Amino acid sequence: MAIVLLTSSGGAPGLTTTALGLALSWPRDVILIDADPCPGHAIESGFLAGRVPPRAGLIGLAAACRDGADPVQAMWAETIPLPHDDDDTMVGFISGYGHLGQASLMGPAWTSLVSAMIDLGQAGVDVIVDGGRLGPESLPESLISRSSLIGIVTRSRLRQLAGLSMRSNEIEAISSATTGTVGLIVVGPGHPYSSREIGRQFGLPVLGEVTRDGQAAAVLSDGDPAGKRWCRGRYATSVKALAEAMDLKLRRSNETINAVQDATSLSVEVER
Repeated sequence: MAIVLLTSSGGAPGLTTTALGLALSWPRDVILIDADPCPGHAIESGFLAGRVPPRAGLIGLAAACRDGADPVQAMWAETIPLPHDDDDTMVGFISGYGHLGQASLMGPAWTSLVSAMIDLGQAGVDVIVDGGRLGPESLPESLISRSSLIGIVTRSRLRQLAGLSMRSNEIEAISSATTGTVGLIVVGPGHPYSSREIGRQFGLPVLGEVTRDGQAAAVLSDGDPAGKRWCRGRYATSVKALAEAMDLKLRRSNETINAVQDATSLSVEVER
């Protein structure tokens, strides 16, 4: 159905933790891809606590594409199942780069991988991409152009917002390069600025909010044990609400696109 791309301006806003929380709360089958050009293997060492089957990750996918492998099959081969509570959905994970500089080796492989993501979407599997922070190693244009939602994760403190302001040209370039929706995901709204204030300041819609709770977030970021009430806590419920809000945005966007396509087809038939 969709490709969702997440990025940030830096300043430790909780990008990877938010991306993981979204994947685990997503209403459909989903694959989370770690595409951060500054690799840290945060999910493998944190949430999965090192219990990870060997996979080549993105570099393995690039090699498979260069060798002529089917990109969709190659993605499935590199996908690691993530433990989650909903038996009715599948949550997979594709590891990121193993070393600094490997992002530059992806090259044309991104075009094939984005096509594979679109094929997966048509088969009912969404893809969430953790693109890391905005910076010199820009996000692949093919990924930006085909993403249905691009969420820029930020905290509400002045330090993170100042960094976001310094990336305004990059954000404008992203908005110009996609037909999808570009918006903000605010972690810890109200400390001190509200989501409405931040959205107004940057001229971007707010896709949703995540409650700031380091102890609860550590269940995802560091693999800390989740208590019996964790799923009903403010942090977990805010992540689930974010997933629901983004899903609603995607479904409304798809309905609009389908309506335009239907109207265009009808117009062509009438002209005939």
